[in-house]
Amino acid sequence: MRVCKNNITDQIRDLFDANPLKVPEARIQPLCMLEIKDHKPKYLGEFKFLVKDGFTQAIEIRTAPVSQVSNVKTKKIDFKIGFDILGNFIKAFGLDPAAVGASIKGSKKLSFSFGNVVRKYIDTLELGHILVSNDIKGDPDNMFIEEISRNEDIKLALITDVLTSTDFSLSTYKDNATGAEINIPLIQEYLANIDTNLTVEKVSENEVKFKGETPLTYAFTCVEISIDPATGKFSRGQWLDNIRSAKAHTGLGSSIEELVEVPKLLLDDNQANPLLIDF
Repeated sequence: MRVCKNNITDQIRDLFDANPLKVPEARIQPLCMLEIKDHKPKYLGEFKFLVKDGFTQAIEIRTAPVSQVSNVKTKKIDFKIGFDILGNFIKAFGLDPAAVGASIKGSKKLSFSFGNVVRKYIDTLELGHILVSNDIKGDPDNMFIEEISRNEDIKLALITDVLTSTDFSLSTYKDNATGAEINIPLIQEYLANIDTNLTVEKVSENEVKFKGETPLTYAFTCVEISIDPATGKFSRGQWLDNIRSAKAHTGLGSSIEELVEVPKLLLDDNQANPLLIDF
């Protein structure tokens, strides 16, 4: 499913080389693995279970606020197209899209934004250093990994970065210039009758903000890795070889980060109409 080109998806992809999710969810986190076939990802599990005898080394998952996309509204798009997309976000926050849809009848266009956006990420060079220094191998005997490592059409992707948010806002319009009023009391009445920690806040007559407690991932970045079916050795093209080379040539006053660029994996290279990734 393609979504109209807009400033949020542009920034997500251009600034972070990230893949926007069709349905935000909490399980998509750094150090999780995806199985990718024909550019279609499937959640596989945590990286630690990919390692022979387990991955016990400590690697920090860092966090940082992201002002570039926090509270930035998308362009106004056709209501039906927009609500088809937004309906998945609404479901992810535990709401029935029909209940929200009933409060915004008469709208022809809409826009939305994410608030409290936080980036969670690992340093891929740190991970590469840990794998090489400790001679860590993958587990080629894992029955799921064995099939993937022998099939050239299937890729393994390690999630390195995610963008998360605890709230989103919805704005409705009659046309490009005129707002369409939202029946916020109707939404509040619905929330009062269900078991949820989600709250709703009136921003203006045509804008409402939904706030949850659980940060949900709505975009991610990953790097491709592979496991040698015979030795269990990890590789990512020239990724680990480059890291070894950088370690060998790093002297005082220089750093691995200055010498190595780790390319990221985009599941869709159409920059004009980026895909929303669906698991």
